[in-house]
Amino acid sequence: MDIRGRKMKKPPACVQCRKRKIGCDRVKPICGNCMKHNKMDCFYPDVPGQYVPSSSSSSNTRQVANGPYLNSYYASRRVSKETAALLQKNPELASLEQIREYNTRLQLLNAQNQLNNRSSAANATLNQQHTQYIPKSVPSLESKPVTSANESSTPLNWVQGPAIFHMLTSPYTQDEIINHEMNFLKGRLLELQEITGKKITGVNLDLKQDSSAQMQSSHSNRNQEEFLTIKKRKLSEDGVTDGDGKPIPESERRPHLNEFKDLDPQFLDTNKVFNVFNSAISEEGRNRLWLLPKNINKSSIFQIQYLIERDPFLFKFFNDLNILIETQFNGPLHDLVASRNSIERNSGISQILKFPSQSITQTLINKYLSTITETNSILPILKPKRLLPIVEQLFPSNTINKPNSKDFETIFQVFSVTNDQLLNLGFITLCLLILFESLNSTVLIPLRDDEHLQLFNVLFNYLPLLKSNLTTLRFEIEKRSMCNIETLRFISLWKYYQFVMDTSSSSSFVIDYDEDMHMACLLSLNHETQNQSHILTWNFIFKNYCWRHLFLGQLPLLMSEPFTNSTPIIDPLLNNDFELIDFEVNLMKYLQSKDQQLSIDKIIQLIKLLKNKNIEVSQGCLTTPSIINNIMDSLIYRNSMLYLNFYLLLQFETLKNYAKFNEILEDFLELSRETLFFVFSNLANIKFAGHEFTFINKSIVVLQTLVLMLLALYQRSFDSSKRTNDANEISEQTDIHSNNDNSKRIKNKNVIHLIINKIAMLLSDYTKNCKKQNKLIENLIIKIKTISKYIKNLEENKVTTSADSNYSINNGFSGISAEQLIKLNHELSKISESLIKTDFYEQRKNSTVSNGVLGAAAPVDSDANSDTFGLTKENFNEVFEAIRS
Repeated sequence: MDIRGRKMKKPPACVQCRKRKIGCDRVKPICGNCMKHNKMDCFYPDVPGQYVPSSSSSSNTRQVANGPYLNSYYASRRVSKETAALLQKNPELASLEQIREYNTRLQLLNAQNQLNNRSSAANATLNQQHTQYIPKSVPSLESKPVTSANESSTPLNWVQGPAIFHMLTSPYTQDEIINHEMNFLKGRLLELQEITGKKITGVNLDLKQDSSAQMQSSHSNRNQEEFLTIKKRKLSEDGVTDGDGKPIPESERRPHLNEFKDLDPQFLDTNKVFNVFNSAISEEGRNRLWLLPKNINKSSIFQIQYLIERDPFLFKFFNDLNILIETQFNGPLHDLVASRNSIERNSGISQILKFPSQSITQTLINKYLSTITETNSILPILKPKRLLPIVEQLFPSNTINKPNSKDFETIFQVFSVTNDQLLNLGFITLCLLILFESLNSTVLIPLRDDEHLQLFNVLFNYLPLLKSNLTTLRFEIEKRSMCNIETLRFISLWKYYQFVMDTSSSSSFVIDYDEDMHMACLLSLNHETQNQSHILTWNFIFKNYCWRHLFLGQLPLLMSEPFTNSTPIIDPLLNNDFELIDFEVNLMKYLQSKDQQLSIDKIIQLIKLLKNKNIEVSQGCLTTPSIINNIMDSLIYRNSMLYLNFYLLLQFETLKNYAKFNEILEDFLELSRETLFFVFSNLANIKFAGHEFTFINKSIVVLQTLVLMLLALYQRSFDSSKRTNDANEISEQTDIHSNNDNSKRIKNKNVIHLIINKIAMLLSDYTKNCKKQNKLIENLIIKIKTISKYIKNLEENKVTTSADSNYSINNGFSGISAEQLIKLNHELSKISESLIKTDFYEQRKNSTVSNGVLGAAAPVDSDANSDTFGLTKENFNEVFEAIRS
């Protein structure tokens, strides 16, 4: 029984073996038994491999029997029966024919099985197509004498190889393809006859019609109707005629065509096409905006630079800031650029590795073990306990006195250490760096006694040297071309540290070359193995590789297909969140697709499925390591949801579908409230004490994205209230309803401004309890202060200008009704009160941002320097760095 439910008889035994009831080897023309007993009358009663109907699949058999492949098969068998007598007289030719026949049939059956074993999704696409078996390689032809049936020796081309076939999907059957090809050849032959003047007799050059005249007629009529429809639409959409076919004056004609409907009348409705990824800002406008980095990855759809180029309101903020710096801060800008270039020219790769003394290093490693208690689950490739004897072995011989100090430090010359020692020093470096980030990011592990405080200060002082060590180690590993499992473990741990501790919210400053994934594939860790240690290493690399790309909205291309990863999952953390990662990878496949138009309805459906998948995975996290690990999954999910919902807002705003815009806006505000609570609650959870380093920086990046999206909503609310107010002033009569409507719009934008300021206050309070400043948090506070000054400047000038004169701005807030404005205000107030109670915030309204943020002690929303958005010559460098981060 084959996979189609057909019973297939074995090739029958010869008549002599059947009479004697012995096993037959079915060799033609004479089987082994007949040859052994010298019986030359060996013959076979039936054709081998003939299909017979089965009781369970008679319908399937009838369908298959009518197919183009078996029809051609039976036709060839009729020819072979006529020559069977001749072939039996020639053993060599008969055996060759039999081998060719069996090979051809086997290749066809194998190809058919491969087609049937495809996934259901692929089958759904192929159901309406026909598979053509085209030879993918030409077998070698050798001129060799073959004895023919009449005993004469004739040189023939002997095929040296089986008939190899390749599957090619086509919307036509084989009969249709042959008919089209024959018509083409006949047409070329007619042209040759016309050119040469020679006529070929005995050849029918009439163009062959389709096998079904009725079908041909219906196709012809349908094609003619579609052609007329397309032609009429082209004239109409080009502005030559109207819908009734009447000509339109040339001055009123439209200069463009709807290319999709011209090509396919049944193309998807343009109101259902998701095309917001097409940049809304002109290329000239984007080129003027030098303030933001230009070397962004164009496939990073969840990146703020990518969003700015598609939202004219958000673009306006950065464009105004760009113009301000060009006109009023040109001098400080040139000084900053010159200083950067000087630092880059003087920077180099050190050939020395510096560490604290042996005793301090061992104490710090023990501190790591007591602080990061879940290190075995979260960082399975880092073994701190194994580093203690290595420190004891390597450090004593390289310890020296510090100049002008009684303290000791350990120095290694790079050229004098072996490859194994180099990797061990790399693990020690990363262990100390992760320990610093762990102690600095938590506010729940205070350093009360002097001994621990002094130890932390020593670690902080060595921070630049440890980062320099990391750069030197990476350069030396590449220089020595080291490629083994231990090197891979170090590279993967370094990539993890780079991902979780990156102080930039953009991928523009650090190019990810996926060194860990490429080396792992080179060492074949992505294929099934029995080595448990190798499997754990691969699971760790796979998870972090997907995290890095999914957070930025990129497709993890190297792992986007199932055949690239056959290694089993034994890491319980990856096993828990694999389904969510796999779903997000498939989502990126669809969003990054270049060969199809994206559907708005499908994206909305995928968003709902993503939400349900995240809930399922989160509910499965029951242990502390799984909960900590799931925080990164949740951050990737929330970051994706924020961007997708905001892109939908832009899409419906462009289509002027205000009902859908308001619906998505409600979902976005609810998601924003949940995200703010999620981020700040994780930073104050005692369960995560010492492990905040795994998610703190990505949490701040999500907060920064949300703040800029809130700014874009504020600009829309401000623009709609300003235009409504201007319309009321121009109108001779203003009713109470319009005034109330405008007051609600003003109230909404004020609440959005209040939410942004409250986020800054919470971040400021968090930094007060940190041991040292977090650069990413500091930059976000600076951004919020700049945004606050920008908002005050808008309120004072009350000017609404377009960010791009070539682009007509639609404002989704202008289509919100009065009832919806009340509901919107309620949602915004819930977000505001969930952060800080407004009464308490008003008491602290004039408090200053701690730790010298912006280089001044100005209040968060003070009126100082609002005309320059808070920029001064003193704080220009800090603000410029924060805006570009």
